[in-house]
Order: sequence, then C-alpha cells, then structure tokens
Amino acid sequence: MNILPNGAVLTRETLVGRIASGDIVISPLLEDDQIGDGSVDIRLGTQFIVNERPQLGELDPAKITSEDIRRYQRMVVVPFDQKFTLHPGSFSLGCTFEFISLPNDVAGFVLSRSRYGRAGLLIATATYVHPGWKGCLTLELENLGEVPIGLRPGSRVGQLVLLRAERIADTRLKSIPVGPTFTSLEEDPRWTRFSRK
Repeated sequence: MNILPNGAVLTRETLVGRIASGDIVISPLLEDDQIGDGSVDIRLGTQFIVNERPQLGELDPAKITSEDIRRYQRMVVVPFDQKFTLHPGSFSLGCTFEFISLPNDVAGFVLSRSRYGRAGLLIATATYVHPGWKGCLTLELENLGEVPIGLRPGSRVGQLVLLRAERIADTRLKSIPVGPTFTSLEEDPRWTRFSRK
C-alpha cells in the first residue's frame, strides 16, 4: 500500500486496491465505472425523511424534544421502480444505497454530481465524513431549481471523495445507521449553559 501525504485524495488505483483488500468498504458497488479518477459515485437509497410543515410552528434547538421532531419529520420508503418527488424550495433527507466503512486513516467529502447539480439538486450541506465512519450516509436533499425533480432510488446523485487523514484512535460508535437519520437537535447540551437560573 502506498503511503500518501495527509490530505491527498485517493486515486482510482488506490481506491480499487483498498476496496479489493477490504480496508475500505463501499458495498454494493454495482458497476465498474462507479469508481472514478478520484471519487466513488454514490447512489440514492429507498428511505427518505420528509418534513411535515404544519405540525411544528418553530424549530427552537433550546426547547425541541424528540417527540417534536417525530411530529415534524416522518420516514417514507420508495421502492426502486418508483420515484420520490422533491419540489422547488423543499428539503428532505435521503441516504446512500451503499454501506460505507472507512478505516481510521481515511476521511471523505460528499459532493453533488454535476449532472444533478445543474438541474438544481443539492445533495449535501454537511459534507464531511469522519475517519472510522461506518453506515449509510444521510444525504441532505434540497431542490434549488424551479421545477420538481423526480429522484429514483439507485440514481447516482453524488460522489464520495476520499483522502488520507491522520490516523485517529479507535472510537466506539453509538450506532451504525442504515438509513437517513432524524435531526438530533434535542441532544445538544449547550443551551443549559446560557439559561438563567
């Protein structure tokens, strides 16, 4: 295995070798051309979290509860032969079809693919993937265009760029997500530090 400087993007040759060895897991890879010259195309899964606008008047991180979030967001499943319609100005959460497992010396960035980006689709607002990550990535889907976009499970909506990072110590994961993850605003502990006694 070649030793790359920190921050160096993993090329196709390196990606193919590390995936073949099981060091990096991106599964299932369905087509040979999913691995590009410096990225891996990622596909849209079947699960989406949609917002229920009338159900919540305000998202206040200092006061929100997990029950509020479940009233505001709900999970829907779209079969592979159907589509999820994302309307202009709307926001939903999706996930990757691929399960991803990174070693402790590889980090990643999720980017929109230009063919979808040019149609107005933004797939990630929180793009960083930590070293040691395991699970399906949540994709933050936003339609910035003027017309609805039909999103079909299995579509290559994004790309994962992997780069070498400083090796981190092994960390215990709280969970390994296999679908989109609801917001966890209610778990932010900082608000109590600013409240009046």
